[in-house]
Amino acid sequence: MKWQLLVTFLLLGFAIPGVSPETAEPVSVDTMCGKLVAVADAPAQGKANSSQQEPKPLPHERIRLFSPTASGDCCALMTPLAEVFTGRDGTFQFKKLTPGDYMVVATIAGIDYKLLVRYEPVKKSDKNCSELQYTLEKGKFLLRKPMTATVS
Repeated sequence: MKWQLLVTFLLLGFAIPGVSPETAEPVSVDTMCGKLVAVADAPAQGKANSSQQEPKPLPHERIRLFSPTASGDCCALMTPLAEVFTGRDGTFQFKKLTPGDYMVVATIAGIDYKLLVRYEPVKKSDKNCSELQYTLEKGKFLLRKPMTATVS
């Protein structure tokens, strides 16, 4: 009986596809700009055995946009649709893009980090580019957006 449960568990485990940047749901953005940062644990001042996550801007890094592919094999032999380098403060901006899905690829220390985004522009967006943090954290590439709260 135990071995049957083990076999069933293993079969189900292998049947569930892993989530990769190419197959994940895209993150929606209304502007194609942001700030590229790395988050590292830093010791918290005055507190023993505690740390806080401190974002550090990544200057002069290459960021490219690709059209996502159905096969999931993005970017290896593809020509980018656009390419920019981050400024001294880690900020970047892509201009004149059509709405749609894009694979954002940041190359940091020779390693490509990929994130699928859905660009849905809004006229006169009130977002500041540095508020959108494209974050490299523990080997993962994430987008952190500012939280807004309304008080009534």
